[in-house]
Amino acid sequence: MMIIIALAYAEISSAFPESGGIIRYPHYTHGSTLGFIMAWSYIISAISTVAIEAVATTTYISHFFPSLYSGNQLTTEGIMLTYVLLVIFFLINYYGVKFLGRVSHGIGWWKIIIPTTTAVLLLAYFNPANVVFGKTACYQGLNGMLYAIPASGIVFSYLGFRQAIEYGGEGKNPQKDIPFAVISSLLISMSIFVALQLGFLGVVKTNGNWAGLLNSPLANAPLISVIDMLPVVFSFWVGILLFDAIISPAGTGIIYLGTTARSIYASAKNDYFPKLLTKINERGIPLFALIVSLISSALFLLPIPSWYQIVGISSSATVLTYIMGGIGVESMRRIAPEVKRTYVLSYINVLAPLATIFAGLLVYWSGFSTLFYIVTLVILGLSLYRRGLQGIISGIIALLNSYALYVETSALTSPSLYFIPFIIIDTAIISYLILTSAEGKFSAWAIPLLSGTLILSYISPFGLYDLMPFPYDIIVASVFFFIIHKIAVRSSLPALKIESPINS
Repeated sequence: MMIIIALAYAEISSAFPESGGIIRYPHYTHGSTLGFIMAWSYIISAISTVAIEAVATTTYISHFFPSLYSGNQLTTEGIMLTYVLLVIFFLINYYGVKFLGRVSHGIGWWKIIIPTTTAVLLLAYFNPANVVFGKTACYQGLNGMLYAIPASGIVFSYLGFRQAIEYGGEGKNPQKDIPFAVISSLLISMSIFVALQLGFLGVVKTNGNWAGLLNSPLANAPLISVIDMLPVVFSFWVGILLFDAIISPAGTGIIYLGTTARSIYASAKNDYFPKLLTKINERGIPLFALIVSLISSALFLLPIPSWYQIVGISSSATVLTYIMGGIGVESMRRIAPEVKRTYVLSYINVLAPLATIFAGLLVYWSGFSTLFYIVTLVILGLSLYRRGLQGIISGIIALLNSYALYVETSALTSPSLYFIPFIIIDTAIISYLILTSAEGKFSAWAIPLLSGTLILSYISPFGLYDLMPFPYDIIVASVFFFIIHKIAVRSSLPALKIESPINS
């Protein structure tokens, strides 16, 4: 699924190698309003990624200091340490950009060598009996497996290809290098993670380990726990994994804090945010954008200090922007066929809609509670974009409406008739904010995309009122996203809206 989505972006980026490309491409094809929606969603994902990596670092430090983590979330001490880590990420971005540039190549190799070596160690002791299918149904059936794709971080593991696009305007030969980087990064990630998963399955001792999985060390530190099951000669690797588990997410958090600031800076250049955020200090750093990134990342820890909850929101917000991959590549073929492309997507009439459907399904599978937060955040973003008294009122109404549903559904755990007025009010607010904005008519298809996905999720096996059983829900959702794709392509601008590129 991710390869099909990435192939769509490979063609787009070969034609328009832009820094901040994922933010800028929707602006090119559908104007400023849709550009803001996708930019806002992308920034949410980038901000939450910083929080995710800080939480992950603290979680692994808790292996040595158990008071930092309790149950499924951080303790007060753990949250405080995570805030300290965020400040450290900020300071390194402020003072150490050149240093990070020198070591980033080494960090990349470290992130390949350590998991690859771990996979080799596990596969060396692979027990084929562990992967023989029996008659026992998987947990919550196949729909439970699909829910796990975004919710457990599987999608999150394959999102790294966006960095090749994000920094696309700065390569020596971007029109050739970006498509190669996009595809190769996915294939490398896939190979490593599949090998790790197979190795894990093959080493776990099934006599008792599977039965108590959630209450065992395997739930919190799976790779470290299974390495402990290997002969004692490999016990030294546990220490290396612990070191890697702390250093790797911290390094990613540092990089993503800078990426978030860059995205906010690019959005401000597009007039989505105040011009103050475009100011560069004497070090060449967008300082105000970096400060906003730090504060926003810290705010993510207040309501949801759990890695699993944050990663669900981050993954879904990112994949929501990837819906523009299939839509964007076909729209650009339609309105700018003359632009030279070093990579051309074959069978575009099939693969472009598939890319949209796959991205839509990944968002849909994230579950109603995650989508509830995503749509609420998008509405709040549109309220900021609208500005003025109307934007403030719209944002307040949306917050009150979301809070009412949260209460009526017992914290999004049980169905409620209030969902009907909730979705009507939400749809009305989204419609008002989009249709009364500049170039809103080219973004009108985003109204059914947001509201429709939320409705489908609510009445699905992933929601609060299971009205559509599996697999019929996937058929309905696929048809829905196919229709959205066709409407979106037909709704594109008559010509690409390209101003001067942002490559700094």
